Amino acid sequence: MRHVRCRITVEQFGGEGRQGEQGRMLRTFKNHYESLFHASPNAYILLTPDLMLVDINDAHLRLTGFERQAVLGRHLFEVFPVPGEEQERLLRDSFARVLSGKTEDKIYPLHYPIVHRNENGEVWEDRYWSVVNTPLFDEAGKVALILNHVADVTYLFLADDAGRSRFASLQDIRRAHLVLEMSAMDSERKRLRTLMEQAPGFVAIGRGPLHTFELANKAYYQLVGHRELLGKPVREALPELEGQGFYELLDQVYQSGKPFIGRAMPILFQQEPGAPLVERYIDFIYQPIFEQDGTVSGIFVQGHDVTEAYELSQQLSHQAEHDSLTGLLNRHAFGLQLEQAIRDLSGKDTVHSLMYLDLDQFKLVNDTCGHRAGDEFLRLIGMILRANTKPTDTLARLGGDEFGLLLENCPAETAGRIAEALRQAVRDVEFIWQNRVFGGSVSIGLVSFGDPVTNPADALSAADSACFLAKEKGRNRVQVYRQEDNDLVARWREMDWAGRLRTALKEERIELYAQRIEPLSNGAGKATHHEILIRLRGDDGVMVPPMAFIPAAERYGLMPSIDRYVIEKAFTWLAEHSRSGQVPLFLSINLSGNTLNDESISSFISEAAYALGVHPAQVCFEITETAAVANLTQTARLIGEIKEFGFRFALDDFGSGMSSFGYLKYLPVDYLKIDGVFIRHVLADEVDAAMVEAIARVAGVMGIQTVAEYVESRAIRDVLARIGVDYGQGYAIHKPEPLGSISLFP
Repeated sequence: MRHVRCRITVEQFGGEGRQGEQGRMLRTFKNHYESLFHASPNAYILLTPDLMLVDINDAHLRLTGFERQAVLGRHLFEVFPVPGEEQERLLRDSFARVLSGKTEDKIYPLHYPIVHRNENGEVWEDRYWSVVNTPLFDEAGKVALILNHVADVTYLFLADDAGRSRFASLQDIRRAHLVLEMSAMDSERKRLRTLMEQAPGFVAIGRGPLHTFELANKAYYQLVGHRELLGKPVREALPELEGQGFYELLDQVYQSGKPFIGRAMPILFQQEPGAPLVERYIDFIYQPIFEQDGTVSGIFVQGHDVTEAYELSQQLSHQAEHDSLTGLLNRHAFGLQLEQAIRDLSGKDTVHSLMYLDLDQFKLVNDTCGHRAGDEFLRLIGMILRANTKPTDTLARLGGDEFGLLLENCPAETAGRIAEALRQAVRDVEFIWQNRVFGGSVSIGLVSFGDPVTNPADALSAADSACFLAKEKGRNRVQVYRQEDNDLVARWREMDWAGRLRTALKEERIELYAQRIEPLSNGAGKATHHEILIRLRGDDGVMVPPMAFIPAAERYGLMPSIDRYVIEKAFTWLAEHSRSGQVPLFLSINLSGNTLNDESISSFISEAAYALGVHPAQVCFEITETAAVANLTQTARLIGEIKEFGFRFALDDFGSGMSSFGYLKYLPVDYLKIDGVFIRHVLADEVDAAMVEAIARVAGVMGIQTVAEYVESRAIRDVLARIGVDYGQGYAIHKPEPLGSISLFP
């Protein structure tokens, strides 16, 4: 009966302030504990802090001979006159300790005669009592009522040691035991309440077939909102659960006696009156409470609010399957959908169609206006494609400027009309960036297939081959795949690129561009540092960006020849302009992974520098992290050889391979060029910002300077400077231009 804390409304003992709190506390006591109070074989009185008697149970009336209505609302010492000053002092001191210490207080023994009334008038009976005074608290933690429990121990007290058996009847012993049991039960209830409040999650107990709330801890109130629960059936206390299935689950557990476990189940609560419903996700168990005869008397509810963890897992799952730029499915998720669609074909007379879409104008936008413009262009195209497909169609960004579309149960003729509609929708796009207008154009490869196709890679390869032919035939068209197209595509690709690149080298149509690398801190000196980039001037005079031909050059072993060509051209320019003495010049030159395996490259570099009069300290060679880690021993040896001549080295695209920092101890590089995938979103993505800062810190400890690629705005530049990156490179600093046209002043 101790430490009752609850929210109350009542009119008895009404009014504001302390008296109103007592009335509300009394109502709660009556609602939840009155039946236990009156059914108890022990004598109880319920008092206000000023000792006014507000209730008395039947056991106490039998013990003292009073009528209930004759004593309610009267002062304790008026109903039970004080026999002397000592007894009054003992009782008042006990009540004072209850009110000040907010804990129970006991008196044993208390000599307190009581008055019995009979036909002969008032008769005083000498009595000895065991008294326990227990505080009952309101919601604010204040003592609202006092529960006074008395046990008549007269016979026990008067019996001496030698003759105790003469006076101690079985009833006397039972009474003594009962006093001890009540104290033990009281302590047990206190421990139970403490355990419930400290439980790692929400806890509640419902009793009976209506699941009437008997107990609920603070975590449960925090979940459902602070409202009256105790003493109310669940359907009355939580009416918003109607139609959510939880009432039925409680009924099922109560009737079957079998527990129910729920995992991340959604539940809607109205946590404040008139407020909208709030969705939470909970893990929980409904555990039946059994009586000694095996019947179910209630349900123990325990669980955890896992909303934040569930939403985070959903977010991570979405990120793992979707492209962060366009919001479409990524290549991995698209592959899984395609695999499932092919499995569904087994034994069925149906056809799926697959499209491979490659934008024709993306590189022009990207090279002319920078990566930020390219990203916005891709987002726009993603929205256009999504708007012109059905929600049931599977649309994905496969990488770069390539998209995939899977149309299930769609024959070739229908798919052809859809492909043409998509081509026209992209063709109608006008992309405006900084007063420049770009049109849209897409080449689409289309393949339709049915059973017995079993390999998703073959289907995707067929659509890719058709897309390649669409580009070769003039772009901005739909090409339907035919079986004989595979060999044709392979021959065209091999013959076309091998021949075009060899011719370009012979005719010196590989041209050098440069992009400035700038210190991010002030007062870094007047030296100018540029990275050498390459472009291929096509037969028609149009510049071809590097990603259009470098993969083919690597595939056909032409990169070592291209690298030597670039080194000679760059050294020649550097020697000519260094003699002017206007300002110190530095160049960064990329070396491909194939060149790292060239045993003679280090001697070629040193001889070219000596012959052209280039100081090695003016040149930094760059290799990608992926190429370096692929053959760590060979890379470390080559870097060591070239650095002995005085050249510097940078590790490019650092972080792209998600490798550890450990191998840096074995590569004597001077710079780390942080992959642009982290730099682009450093303002919006805390993880990317933390990655960049971590790379800068580790590099600083190792004495390595850092360079950030893809610096596309002043805001990005400022953030990079603040977190300790040494240099920046990107369109916000300098747009690539022909090497012969760059300014020699920073």
